[in-house]
Amino acid sequence: MSTYLRILLLYFVTTIAALATSPAFEAGIESYQNNEYDTAQAQFTSAIEDDETAAAQHNLALTYLQLGSPALAIWHLERAQLLAPLNADYRFKLEAVRQQIGLFAGAPEWYTLASQSLPTNVWLIIASISIWLFLLLWMLPSITGIKPSIKIKSLRFLTLIALLLALPSAWLNLRMIEAGTVIANESVSLHAAPASAAPESGIARAGERARIIDTYKHFYEVETEGLATGWISKDVFRPFVD
Repeated sequence: MSTYLRILLLYFVTTIAALATSPAFEAGIESYQNNEYDTAQAQFTSAIEDDETAAAQHNLALTYLQLGSPALAIWHLERAQLLAPLNADYRFKLEAVRQQIGLFAGAPEWYTLASQSLPTNVWLIIASISIWLFLLLWMLPSITGIKPSIKIKSLRFLTLIALLLALPSAWLNLRMIEAGTVIANESVSLHAAPASAAPESGIARAGERARIIDTYKHFYEVETEGLATGWISKDVFRPFVD
């Protein structure tokens, strides 16, 4: 893993040069380069608390790798990718770390990346505007008694396309928000009920993604990417969005 970490360090140094950063972020970089990883972890965490950026999440992820916590590193890389979905460097590192600890490879599909290019609320606004505009354009000829022109028909088509793009994109983004990863550095048991003493219903691996189905007190009910389902403690599972 040392060779891999050297590659990550090279990426780390080359991707931060042009960033406008907070004092805590800059202090974290200096600590990281001095191999003071515990200090860097605290400083990047402080930077995120002050102003969360994809770069700070990315750098905190690399710090957790150096501290021997790849599952936490995966969560922070997932969060960085959520904040900057078109950043190919983040996607590469995320998949590399996942493979390093034995998880499935596989970058997001193009339509997932496209949906993340805009926030969910923006897609919903586009969908709402498209619906009302399409209805207006459809009813306008009846109201005015004028035969719809080519321009009106073209606008109908464009608003329909916008609607067909916006609704699936909003749905994909919402599914991403309703997910998280296992942050423990080893596999954990899923349970048939929201209690540690409940029978085991499956296994969730370190760093594995899972979709949140339900929540109850100190447990999430999840379905992992390996299709195991059950209840997991909030101590070892973290959603991408609180």
